[in-house]
Amino acid sequence: MNGPPPVDAAAFKNGMRRLAGAVCILTVRKGGMRAGLTATAVMSVSAQPPRLMVCMNRGVFAHDLLEVGGPLCVNVLGADSLGDARRFAGMVDGVIGDERFRRGAWRDGEAGAPVLDDALAAFECRVVEMIPASSHTMVLCEVVGLRTPGADEAAGRSGQPLVYFDGRFASIGEL
Repeated sequence: MNGPPPVDAAAFKNGMRRLAGAVCILTVRKGGMRAGLTATAVMSVSAQPPRLMVCMNRGVFAHDLLEVGGPLCVNVLGADSLGDARRFAGMVDGVIGDERFRRGAWRDGEAGAPVLDDALAAFECRVVEMIPASSHTMVLCEVVGLRTPGADEAAGRSGQPLVYFDGRFASIGEL
């Protein structure tokens, strides 16, 4: 390979701490099992057809439930959902696996993956392609359903996004 070598992992991680990201909970279901994790590696791919891409570490249980044609939901979190973000990030002692779903307004989505009713937006997806990428898998998803709360549902919530920056969760205030 020509050119300079890649930066080391510590430098890369330090640089990535400077990239603010929207906080989402990715949820999957396979058979009777469901799983989820907090993620910031979510991006829009196209509007026609409506597609998203998420990146998921191959070492997490949720990854074991992924399959082409299977359901995945991208639940975009608001600042009021900090507890959900922490729980699904493994930051709450003693809460693992399916126990993460015991708090919050979760329901089964039409596509099959769990949907958080309090999410700013919930993109119900079908996995189209899984692309190995080092320690992660890039998951291309087709959006088959979308839920955004109406004014009545949003009453009492801030409506402000939850972001992750410099190793911590934060809200960004007025936009």
